[in-house]
Amino acid sequence: MSKHTEKTSQQSETKIALPFDELPKRNRLLTPKQGQKTAYILLASSAIFIFLVIALFIGFIVVNGIANFSFRLLFSPFNPTTEQYGIGPAILGTFLLVAGSVAIALPLGVLAAIYLTEYTKGGIIVNIIDQGINNLAGVPSVVIGVFGYTFFSIFLKIGQSMVAGWLTLACMLLPTIIRTSQEALKNVPQSYREGSLALGITKWRTIRYVVLPSALPGILTGAILSLGRAAGETAAVLFVGSGALFIKWFGGFTGTFTTLPYMILHLYRSSGGWEEVGSVMWQIAFVLMLIVFGFNAIAMVLRNRFEKKRTGN
Repeated sequence: MSKHTEKTSQQSETKIALPFDELPKRNRLLTPKQGQKTAYILLASSAIFIFLVIALFIGFIVVNGIANFSFRLLFSPFNPTTEQYGIGPAILGTFLLVAGSVAIALPLGVLAAIYLTEYTKGGIIVNIIDQGINNLAGVPSVVIGVFGYTFFSIFLKIGQSMVAGWLTLACMLLPTIIRTSQEALKNVPQSYREGSLALGITKWRTIRYVVLPSALPGILTGAILSLGRAAGETAAVLFVGSGALFIKWFGGFTGTFTTLPYMILHLYRSSGGWEEVGSVMWQIAFVLMLIVFGFNAIAMVLRNRFEKKRTGN
């Protein structure tokens, strides 16, 4: 009996010791090497396809934008007397709108992420807040625009103005900033916190001087994602003061404003045809892409600088 048991155990150990390639090939469509090669081909094909689509999209805008580029159109306002188009005020309005909304949403989002990550310990209230952030990220921008108009413009009596546009866009950008900041804070090693607290440093100073500098590259990644969405948004600012065509350059922070995306929409809906305003729309799209890339480049430079400072390279 003992010999039979010993023989059985030896056979089971032999089976377990077999490498994966030598196991019985029951219901196996592909060998491990074939599966690995197939997965690599699929992943590489997906990456190449996405790159080609992006390159085609950007290249099409760049080629048509440069072909229709005009400095006169770029640095002049709209003149209704001569029906001469100009996008100077729209460029200024887009720049101010993006800068103001991110300046409001970024500190609020980072502070909220710090509280949810470093100070809370779970519970029903925290789960409700997290679910609310997720739901807010999925709300259509036109709904946020209606909310901004009714709450900021009417209820708070701010009116249709640049300030109302800042606050409305900030509400739309908060979920992205909070989520990316939370992930950046969670990626900071726990040993950093424990080492700082072991030296007698308070929790807030640990967060301020140890955790937050290490998480800054990830936080700036969230800011980069927010910049593009803020610059290209139309529906959210449609109700809170985004004008169509401006004769003057700037109507003040308490007055209406114009942006590049809304100017494209207005030209498409009010023009007599593509032949009339097609060149203007191509230039607006080209300039808008340059503004978004410019904001992203600044954020990426800052992120890389903080990353090098953190790693000591």
